[in-house]
Amino acid sequence: MADDTVGYEIKFSEDFDKALQRFVKKKRFTRLPGQIRTLIDELKEGRFSGTLLTREDKPIHYVVYKKRLPNPDANKGESGGYRAIYLAEHDNRYIAFLTIYYKAEQETVTDAYIGGLVDGILMDHSE
Repeated sequence: MADDTVGYEIKFSEDFDKALQRFVKKKRFTRLPGQIRTLIDELKEGRFSGTLLTREDKPIHYVVYKKRLPNPDANKGESGGYRAIYLAEHDNRYIAFLTIYYKAEQETVTDAYIGGLVDGILMDHSE
């Protein structure tokens, strides 16, 4: 699924799509797609937010963010909500959603796992 917006191409990794579909099927995460649309709108406006995960000590052309999203269906706020991890490649003007997870089900994802998702997106984008 891709969407061309304000000069940025929006992409979704297979991992992100699968996780999102799994959450939507559970029926208790009904507002998540709307939250993702809101985040995309913010990114379209150039409002990149979240915790910066990219290391500053190596030459890079992209940045990776972990964005906390509340789960209003569970009334737990951001701390008990979702974590959406996305890559912003400003030189080539694209954003790739790498993965999303629910904090109540999974504590975190490893740097190695995120690195593998980044490598996959970057390879797909260069083809």
